[in-house]
Amino acid sequence: MIQQFLEWLSTIGLSGLFIAMFLEGSSLPFPGLAIVLSYGYLLSPEYVATIFIAAGMSVFYSLSSLIPYFIGEKLERIFPNKLRKKLDRGIHLFNRYGVWSIALTRPFGVGNYISYVAGMSKVNVYKYLLLTFIGIYPWSYVMILAGAYVNGNYEVFKNYFSTYSIYGYGMVLCGIAIAIFIYYRKSKQRNSNFTKWKKGGQSE
Repeated sequence: MIQQFLEWLSTIGLSGLFIAMFLEGSSLPFPGLAIVLSYGYLLSPEYVATIFIAAGMSVFYSLSSLIPYFIGEKLERIFPNKLRKKLDRGIHLFNRYGVWSIALTRPFGVGNYISYVAGMSKVNVYKYLLLTFIGIYPWSYVMILAGAYVNGNYEVFKNYFSTYSIYGYGMVLCGIAIAIFIYYRKSKQRNSNFTKWKKGGQSE
């Protein structure tokens, strides 16, 4: 069964890999990781070739991620006015220091859901595409090489990933926490400077 599946993927060629990435980026429930690992095993490309393959994968993923992005944009309009005001505050905060989460979360399961948030937050579509590409490219490159390393065996990779994924999630959370802290400090400093300027103006 597995051998037949691999032969089928081999017959389709790179187009099958790009289609898999397109479906993965659309946030449909799809076993994209297993297929990417299988292609890594089948292709077993050199490092230089992997650069271009990963670029193609990232382009297809980024383009298809516009589907949940625009769905999120439409969903925002159906909220009642009271909820929309609260949502606007969240959108403002997301746009100030949360946009990098578009890139940071791509290698993880939550990455597909951030597309909806980005759409609801009305992140500039070109910035969104660029951040999505930046986030998914390293994942694409590593997964192709990992597929060759584990011979396309998803279970082997799954066991390895489950052992070390906690470190990846920890790094993402630390990055977001640092960004929030920096924003808070800068915001506090701006308010302090504005208060001093206002007092100085009144004294004159």
